[in-house]
Amino acid sequence: MAAIVTKKAQHTNFRPRILVVDDEPSVVGLVDDLVGGSIACEIIKADSIASAKKVLKTQGVELLVADVNLPDGQGTELLADLKYFQPSARALVITGKPTMGGAINAMRGGAVDFLPKPFNAEQLIERVSAALQAQADGARKDKRILKLRDAVKRLNEARRTVSKKVDLLCNDLITAYGELSRQLDTVRTQENFRKTLHEAKDLEQLLCHAMDWMLRQIGYSNVAIWLAGDENDFQLGAYMKYTIPGEPALTEAIRKGLVPMINREAFVHLSAEEAREKLTPAELKEMKDCTVLGVNCTYLGEVLATIVLFRDSKVPFNEEDAAALKMISPVFATSLASSVKGEDEGDDEDDHGALLDEESEDKPRKKKKDDADWWKRGDSAPF
Repeated sequence: MAAIVTKKAQHTNFRPRILVVDDEPSVVGLVDDLVGGSIACEIIKADSIASAKKVLKTQGVELLVADVNLPDGQGTELLADLKYFQPSARALVITGKPTMGGAINAMRGGAVDFLPKPFNAEQLIERVSAALQAQADGARKDKRILKLRDAVKRLNEARRTVSKKVDLLCNDLITAYGELSRQLDTVRTQENFRKTLHEAKDLEQLLCHAMDWMLRQIGYSNVAIWLAGDENDFQLGAYMKYTIPGEPALTEAIRKGLVPMINREAFVHLSAEEAREKLTPAELKEMKDCTVLGVNCTYLGEVLATIVLFRDSKVPFNEEDAAALKMISPVFATSLASSVKGEDEGDDEDDHGALLDEESEDKPRKKKKDDADWWKRGDSAPF
């Protein structure tokens, strides 16, 4: 066993430190000669409990070899200090009067062995080697535990980092899903509106279909659609009454007030309070306590139309209404541009805009009745 410790010490260049505590110089010298000559180690000497405690507080030791009877107390008193200051160290207790009770108390205090006097060189070296081996094994075990704790700590930190990244990824996915859902809603709304306008045969019917769709989607409102003319002058293309008739005083006030505001800001959503602050006196006279939605419809950077919706503030427009109006404005502008172009190219049609029947060049084809034309016909709303 002594040879194993020596080889290990030489291999690692580590010399375990042994604190020998005894008031008899002959015993200390014996331990120094026998152990120091057989095991690669460093011997530290102390002759009392007080001096031994100073060593334990200030120097690192791997093994304590202490006599039970010392001038200032029992050597077993050092076991508590050893455990506190040098938790990985081991202890070997020497006594000239061995008893079963003393051995048990020493073991309970943390001693790994109990060596009675007198002892021979072989016994001393064997017990010291065994104690050093136990200390080395314990130190390796403690080191593995520390490494394991460190690994667990790093794993926990990595887990928290991964957890944060997963949370961020989930939030990003939720945000992306919400954005995709909104985009799909926009596409569905625009396609539904585009399909409604596609059925219109002329500009007048296009306006009818657009207002019909807005009333079905946003709810009953007073609706005015202004079409762009020459030199940025806007003319009323269609007006649908819900509660307020489209008298000249009202439409002229809107043309001079709301239409320029909407074209300037692209979109407006006014509560009754905001309307009282932003509308002109002429508008407020006709539109008292009204909530307003308005959007301009641009095609290739040019404003082709301005849509105005207003109704009593007791039924205010909400964000979904505002979003729906924003969604359809580019579709309406595109359809309006196509309709105007189609009418410009349709000069060979008759005065009523009806195409000639394929079988007769003299008989105009009758237009089919369209549900969206109820407003133009003066019928009651079908919804």
